[in-house]
Amino acid sequence: MADLSELLTFDEFLRHWAADRPDQLAMSEEDRRYSYAELEQRTAQVATMLLQGGLKKGDRIAWIGKNSDLYFTLFYGAARAGIVMVPIGWRLAPAEWTFIVNDTQAKWLFTGAGFDDVANALSGQTPHVVKSIKADEARALIDATVRAEFDAAGPDDAALQLYTSGTTGNPKGAVLSNHNLFGLRKNANEADMPYTKWEEDEVVLVAMPCAHIGGTGLGVMAVASGLPAYILAEFTPDGFFDAVETGGVTRLFIVPAALLILLQHPRCATVDYSRLKYILYGAAPIPLELLRQCIHMFKSEFIQVYGMTETTGTICMLPPEDHDPDGNVRMRSAGKPLPGVEL
Repeated sequence: MADLSELLTFDEFLRHWAADRPDQLAMSEEDRRYSYAELEQRTAQVATMLLQGGLKKGDRIAWIGKNSDLYFTLFYGAARAGIVMVPIGWRLAPAEWTFIVNDTQAKWLFTGAGFDDVANALSGQTPHVVKSIKADEARALIDATVRAEFDAAGPDDAALQLYTSGTTGNPKGAVLSNHNLFGLRKNANEADMPYTKWEEDEVVLVAMPCAHIGGTGLGVMAVASGLPAYILAEFTPDGFFDAVETGGVTRLFIVPAALLILLQHPRCATVDYSRLKYILYGAAPIPLELLRQCIHMFKSEFIQVYGMTETTGTICMLPPEDHDPDGNVRMRSAGKPLPGVEL
């Protein structure tokens, strides 16, 4: 078995888990389920498809759509070949889509289910895009591709370009390498902190938008741990409750506004949360009363996380032991730095 501490790329992780646990569930959305052997094979087909289509290391591809198993398959496959995925927020206006696509100079544009009109909305405005591919077409292309050998990307090769800010101007692209995405995870694994370690029976919920590090980053955490990612196209209370009740979800990231929506839903009090171990929350302040109600309702460990797109997500955590339903001075902070983080 490979030493996990030495793995720092999508290619290395996917090859390792396919050999180590080929039949273990890797990813699911709705009725689509992929084992690690299937995910390794399918992402190799994606890498082959992109390279045979004329793309090369360093080129960008873009995704406009909701969370999807197809998005993650394309992302992981592209990353294996050193081709950079750019997920773009589906709630943005067409003018904002156009700006980001042009800023990346993406050559291929993939659209998720329900976004078939994106190509028409951008028509004539994105001169670098040579191919626009709808979701069903992308799945058919992957199915039809015969896997071929390719030169795998290295730790320092770019894998992901996320757009951040834009509050006072155009959004800025943050380029993240394989090493960026997996480096802090490796340090956390080596630390003696129970809430950074993952048990073999865990399932990760991916419910926040994939155009944000809080969405895509959870998929990366699943691959780094060799565990299943349970994907929701978008956050909904019923989707969340189903994931917990029937999907076996054990940990997730969520924003405080979504926690409030859950508490206000009539189904909330009837769900069995016994498998839910950790709720990571952040991206906005949380009122003490809301946190108190959540601790009482979900009966899981709460962890406040703080980070940025540019830091590949979480760099600070307020651990469960510093959460007090009655409040304390530490709860006013964003916690303490993760192993490997210098503040």
